[in-house]
Amino acid sequence: MKKYLVLTAVLALLATPLLAQDGNFHNPKGHMPMMSQKQSHEGHFMRQGPQGKGQQMGFPFWMAEELELTDDQIEMIDDYQDVARKVAIDVKADINKLQIDQKNAMDDGNYKEARKIVDQIFLKKATLAKERITVKEKIDSVLTEDQKDKLKALHKMKPQGPPAKHQELGK
Repeated sequence: MKKYLVLTAVLALLATPLLAQDGNFHNPKGHMPMMSQKQSHEGHFMRQGPQGKGQQMGFPFWMAEELELTDDQIEMIDDYQDVARKVAIDVKADINKLQIDQKNAMDDGNYKEARKIVDQIFLKKATLAKERITVKEKIDSVLTEDQKDKLKALHKMKPQGPPAKHQELGK
């Protein structure tokens, strides 16, 4: 049971940034070079996935080489995330429209209608959360048990955030 919870938490962390991405990210199908290396501003090499995707994706493609992902696995994960990103764009647009309707209903003093719209907004937000779960589930189905174990280990070693600004000032 504990393993299942840890796996679920790791997959949740992987897909959370997925739905927060800008819809202008272009990914032409069929043009997916394997791993390349890009030197970061801190002097070490960060592995990049297809089309330089690393930080912009829900799945950490910079780990693809360490996980020994095949080209097919990378393409499948990328496809799953593209579909989820498109769904997220549509749902977020619907939420924005509903928020405008809610504001107008409130301004008009139509509180009953505003309550109905709030319910609709939260149904849309639930749809987004369920889509994140679906993507995590699909990614999990692509990985082997060994890759899942390696992914857990890599996440434990990975720093949790960028270095603090005050450390850079002291250099």
